[in-house]
Amino acid sequence: MAQHVVTDQVGVRFGIGAGLLFLVTGVVVGGGLPGAYGVALLLVATAVLAVPLDAPYALLLGLAGWAFATGFAVNTLGALTLAPLDLLRLALFVVSVAVTHRLGDPA
Repeated sequence: MAQHVVTDQVGVRFGIGAGLLFLVTGVVVGGGLPGAYGVALLLVATAVLAVPLDAPYALLLGLAGWAFATGFAVNTLGALTLAPLDLLRLALFVVSVAVTHRLGDPA
């Protein structure tokens, strides 16, 4: 009989990824990274953390990554805006997690 570990559940992996994004956001804000560099770091972290997730959770993580990037690397105090550049950034986050999610998909 095979043993199951808690990280076999995709929801747990999503929670770990979201928590790590929260920590990366703290590094971006605390380190004073300028907007573009902070967004790039969050984009890479989000894409990498989406690899072990299934499609719905990967897209949710992409949305969370965009929210952290827009709310803290671009704006301050978590303010989300929907200007054209923000929507372009949202599309970039969603496409990046969709692509990297496929890398970890065994199908």
